[in-house]
Amino acid sequence: MNKTTSRETMKRTMSRRMIALLIALMMAMMIGAGIAENAAALEAVGTAENATAVEAAGTEENTSAAAAQTYEWPQNYAYDFSDRSFALSVEAGQTGTEPKASGYKSDTVYEDSTIRVTITTGRKFDCDYWVADITVQDPSQLRTMAAGRDRDFASNSTEDAMGLAKKSKAVVAINGDYYTDNSRKGFGFVIRQGKLYLNNLDVPGKKTSRLADVLLIDEDGDFHGLHQPGQNEIPQLINGKRILNAFTFGPILVEDGKLVEDFKGSDRWMDMAQGTLKQRICIAQAGPQHYKAICCSGPSYGQPGMYLKDFAQVVAEEGVQIAYNLDGGDSTMIYFHGDKVNGSRRNTLRKLHDIIYFASAEGAD
Repeated sequence: MNKTTSRETMKRTMSRRMIALLIALMMAMMIGAGIAENAAALEAVGTAENATAVEAAGTEENTSAAAAQTYEWPQNYAYDFSDRSFALSVEAGQTGTEPKASGYKSDTVYEDSTIRVTITTGRKFDCDYWVADITVQDPSQLRTMAAGRDRDFASNSTEDAMGLAKKSKAVVAINGDYYTDNSRKGFGFVIRQGKLYLNNLDVPGKKTSRLADVLLIDEDGDFHGLHQPGQNEIPQLINGKRILNAFTFGPILVEDGKLVEDFKGSDRWMDMAQGTLKQRICIAQAGPQHYKAICCSGPSYGQPGMYLKDFAQVVAEEGVQIAYNLDGGDSTMIYFHGDKVNGSRRNTLRKLHDIIYFASAEGAD
């Protein structure tokens, strides 16, 4: 082999070695980059997993804390309102003052210095309805009364609805939530005139749970609706205010001035036959110490009645902020000027356990 051939051979060998070395360096760099990328990805995944775990733990902790928030009510608990100067006594069994004859400005209007009531009628969905528009001077003028000699809400007594309304000296009265209905079997949350009479709500989530919306009326006469509260989930103060009256029936029809469109009837113990034409009634708040009682006619009066969603629409169009459905059917009553204004057939009106009424405070001590 000559010298020229030997040099060429050496050059080719060195070139091959350089190429191999370059390839090895490039592969090492690529592998390093891959490892770094994988490490970064793994680190990101780990961070995300840790964050998720922390968030889940936090959520679980918050959920547990929320679930742990309960409110124990002593049996027969009664609020002390001695610091309030109500126009009328809020003790159960007490009434307002007798409406003055001069207060009846017409067959549909009553007015004195403490209360104004107007009755109007309308027709929608081929059914008549009535609206009692009520403004009072003092929250104690929105009242409740039980049937029976002692006017005790712990009693199961019933009484003629018209007679009960007259005994209350009401300017306007409506039926209540039929709180002692036997089908409830002691279920519900009932406060009347500041005293707790029933605190027996079910625990949500069970197949056997009976669920219903609850309406709370505080000491300033403001309404607060609770969707399907469970046992020990109702506080003794609502926005720092004590509770004068609480009802268990529902559902809530209007909330924050907006129509409630989903009543979740299949999830409630009492779905109020929402898919059936019925005679219905509700109580609503339109503003501070401004209320409305609204009811529609029904089959007992030769009219179809209303589906719950249609009735809720009628109520929402009255411009109320919150509305709560009460016991309808043959319990439905709006009493004014000594008579039942929602239809003339008194014999179809069932006896009642309780009423909600608005009283005059004119001349009260």
